[in-house]
Amino acid sequence: MILVRRKKVDEEYSVKLVAYTIILFISSFFAPFVIVASYQSVIYFSRSYWFFATPFSAYITFMGGMLYISVIMTIYLIFFRQRWEGGKMQWITGLLLLVSLPAFMLSMTNYYYMDEKGIHYNGLTGFAEKEYKWNDMSNVQIIYRNHQGTTGFFQYKFEMTDGRNIVLPFNDKLSENKYRIEAKIKMLKIPVHDNFENPIVD
Repeated sequence: MILVRRKKVDEEYSVKLVAYTIILFISSFFAPFVIVASYQSVIYFSRSYWFFATPFSAYITFMGGMLYISVIMTIYLIFFRQRWEGGKMQWITGLLLLVSLPAFMLSMTNYYYMDEKGIHYNGLTGFAEKEYKWNDMSNVQIIYRNHQGTTGFFQYKFEMTDGRNIVLPFNDKLSENKYRIEAKIKMLKIPVHDNFENPIVD
């Protein structure tokens, strides 16, 4: 009787794990855009910013973490759960799942924004925010791209006097604040270069 009851509990546990794994796999394709954006808007957003943006790399990294967990759980359910006795495999699986934590943490802190002081960027490989001040910029490069016969803005490259540089994609948020960027560049007399005559072709 006890063995039958235990078998039933194990079967119910397996069904739940399968369901959770499937849900996690499917949601990994849209949940990162909701979770990362919501977290950053609550923790980092300020009205003093010209704009706040999340690099696509943050969403991809978070998605990778969710897919990694889905794969580990699938392998556990298919190959190991019925072959390992006791909690040995559960411990190994738990340790493998912990490996995904850095992906979630780094994706949450991957962002950039502009304000009156300059550009602030927190990369995907660290937790420290880097500041690129307008006053320290040596020049700005406007990069154009020719896509299917149409030439348009592609990226802005800001180069600093200390040799650092930061490249930002020309997206909707940057476009909406283009007048602010141009005004700041003009005020500080920062040299501007572009590749309009020889754009990137793809």
